[in-house]
Amino acid sequence: MRKNDEQYFNQFYTESYPLLKRYVFRKADQSEAEDILQETYYQAYQNIQLLVEHPNPTGWLLLTCKNIINKHLQKKRTQSEYLVFGDCEDILQNMPAKDNYDSVYLEELKQILSDNQYFLLVKKYVEGYSVEELAKQLNITDGACKMRLKRAKKEARKKIGVFMLLLLFSFVELGGMR
Repeated sequence: MRKNDEQYFNQFYTESYPLLKRYVFRKADQSEAEDILQETYYQAYQNIQLLVEHPNPTGWLLLTCKNIINKHLQKKRTQSEYLVFGDCEDILQNMPAKDNYDSVYLEELKQILSDNQYFLLVKKYVEGYSVEELAKQLNITDGACKMRLKRAKKEARKKIGVFMLLLLFSFVELGGMR
């Protein structure tokens, strides 16, 4: 880095910091905001040549910061989903046999999934049909059947996750956790 670039960066940092700090602290909590600010200015430092020649360096900095915030928020969402549901096996892959199966759980699945999704999941994981047998019943290819199962499981995971969060929050509101 040339001396002029270093001077430019220091001046740019001093002038832009209050604006960027206000922006970041509105979007993230304090500990995360500090990391975001640091990462944003690190990117600016790494791209000083681009910044010196850019027609709107403050706009570049704000856009870079916005992208970093989005990356942090996505990472935070992913981590919170992991913390809530843990490192558990795929619920639908480990469904027990029908005679041991909780009928209440099946009813919940029936309410949150479409009829076709419910049919596929029950036939495959509760009644034990193979993909080939299901594909024949539905008059579709094995590949299409696998894709429908995959989509049904994804939808079930998503909706079960929301359902579990609602249960957790209602439990907390009722004073179940202290």
